[in-house]
Amino acid sequence: MSYKSYKVKKGDTLQRIAEIFQTTAKALREYHNLHCELSNLLPGENMIPSHIKEILIREEEVIQDGLVKNQNQFSLETGGKYEVEIKNALFIKDDLISTNETENLWEFSKNSNGIEITITDKKILKSTAQLQPLLEIINTINKSTDHLQLALNKDNTIREVLNKTEILEKWEEIKFKYVKFHEMQDDFVKIIVEQYDKAFQNITNHIKENLLYQVILFPSGTLKHPVLYPMPLKNNIVVNSLLFPENNIAYDWKYTSKETKDHFVFSLTAEAPSNKLQHFKELYEKGYKSILHASFSPVFILESKYFYNKKTLKLENAIIYAKEQMSKELLYIVRYKLSLISHDESTENFVEMNEEECKPVKIFNKELKSRFLFD
Repeated sequence: MSYKSYKVKKGDTLQRIAEIFQTTAKALREYHNLHCELSNLLPGENMIPSHIKEILIREEEVIQDGLVKNQNQFSLETGGKYEVEIKNALFIKDDLISTNETENLWEFSKNSNGIEITITDKKILKSTAQLQPLLEIINTINKSTDHLQLALNKDNTIREVLNKTEILEKWEEIKFKYVKFHEMQDDFVKIIVEQYDKAFQNITNHIKENLLYQVILFPSGTLKHPVLYPMPLKNNIVVNSLLFPENNIAYDWKYTSKETKDHFVFSLTAEAPSNKLQHFKELYEKGYKSILHASFSPVFILESKYFYNKKTLKLENAIIYAKEQMSKELLYIVRYKLSLISHDESTENFVEMNEEECKPVKIFNKELKSRFLFD
């Protein structure tokens, strides 16, 4: 059996080298000791004796850059349909102000430039009674992007929206036919329309920075396995805040991976570094601190798992959680669930909204309501 050698650098430990090669310190020690009897690494020891200048590593642990073992082209099932469930909740002063659940059917197909997405069969499963009219308006507006033609980068992330004209024409029609009446009645709806006007004028960035599209079309083209210790995936992934859509968050993605009997499982996490949240601090202290009587203490994180079929390398299931906490008194969470369904599965099996579950909650504080935009 052939092997490679790693030259020990100042400050190296067995654990650090194991993380570089995405293996375990135990596996490194056992293999080295098996082939280098006069320079044994002591069992249970993390420090490397000064007389050991190199460590022998199993060749199949190493590829050209000496970092990872396997890389495959993981992707969505193009030509397939995914059930996409979205559940969100807003808490203010420990009170559940709103909670909504929707279920959509997404169809993916390839085109010459990238991928085409068609969203159908939208259903509201559950919504807060006071906010249901607003949610219905926003769902109507979002029909403008029910059909997307996207050019993708090599890592499967979005490069450009190609059918901009179609989207803008659909938006203008929806705005005049279905939203104008509500806009004339409610200044809050007017604010929403203004924000969507801005978004549709720059539709590529709007889609690229939408968290839902980010987590569905994340950089799956660069995934490697197995990854036993967190490996950087991509830094500065910019997304719109779920709580304050006019403001961006820059996340740093990391991941680990493992194999099960039927799947490659990737666990992705992301966190927004505190030094990139200054604009949220200014926003919070200017508009919310005096109302909520709580200091700015941000927690902006994502946690997710993706399950790829081992034979096809296509995504079968995924679950993603996002948390935006501005302070102990202001918290927003969302869960996305993706499930690949069979081509002939009837959408009639989708669950209808349960009216009994739509229990009323405390009335939204008017001063706070005027400041929140729900996506």
